[in-house]
Amino acid sequence: MDTWSPHTKKLHDPAGGRWYFMFHHRYLDDREPDEQPYALHFRNDDRTVFGVLRFERTNESPYGDFAAVTRKILEDPEFRSSLIDTGSQKVWKGR
Repeated sequence: MDTWSPHTKKLHDPAGGRWYFMFHHRYLDDREPDEQPYALHFRNDDRTVFGVLRFERTNESPYGDFAAVTRKILEDPEFRSSLIDTGSQKVWKGR
């Protein structure tokens, strides 16, 4: 089973650009929810930059909580560039 959850809070980079985030949780077997893989997809308002940060387990984020992860994506262009994934553009179709 998969679930898709858009983050509704407005988030902006230091230059004022708006960014959107969406969680994709995958429930593959009988593991606990914190042991399941998930991905954090993101895009800019212009739909010119698409990326994804994947985790094998929900509880293994080396970047901290959601606020810390989004802050790093928004404020660290080098880090954000390492996550660029044009294939994730299809995730945002119709959203």
